[in-house]
Amino acid sequence: MAEKTEGKKDSQVVVIQSKRGRGLQGYLLFAILGGFVAWMVWGQPKIDVDIEAYQLKIELLEQKVDSLHVKNTHLELESDSLHDKISSYTYRINKLNKRINVIRIETQKKIDAVNDYSSSELQQFFTDRYRFNKDSIN
Repeated sequence: MAEKTEGKKDSQVVVIQSKRGRGLQGYLLFAILGGFVAWMVWGQPKIDVDIEAYQLKIELLEQKVDSLHVKNTHLELESDSLHDKISSYTYRINKLNKRINVIRIETQKKIDAVNDYSSSELQQFFTDRYRFNKDSIN
C-alpha cells in the first residue's frame, strides 16, 4: 500500500506541475501574440504610395464621367427629337397611302364604268374629254 500512496503523491505533483505549466504556457502564448501584434502595427515597413497621382487619376476619370453624362443627355434629347420626326413622317406616309388608295379605287371604278360603255357612249366620252368634234371646220 505504501507504493500506492507514493504513486498518488507523484500523480498529485504532476497535476500541480501541469497547472503551473499551463499558466506559463498561457503567458508565453500571450507574450508571443502581443509581440506579433506590436510588430504588425509598428514594425511593418511603410508602403510608398503616390496618393496625389491616384487622386489626379480619379479627378480625370470623374471629369470624363461627367462629360459622358452630358453627351448622353444630349444624345437622349436628339433621340427624342428623331423619334418625334419619325412619328410625324409615319403619320404623313399613312395619310398619303390612304389618298393613294382612294384615288386607286376611284380610278378602278372609272375603268370599270368605261368597260360598260356602248360605242356611242365611248365616242361621246372621248369627245368630251379631248374636245374632239367630228367636224374639222370649227
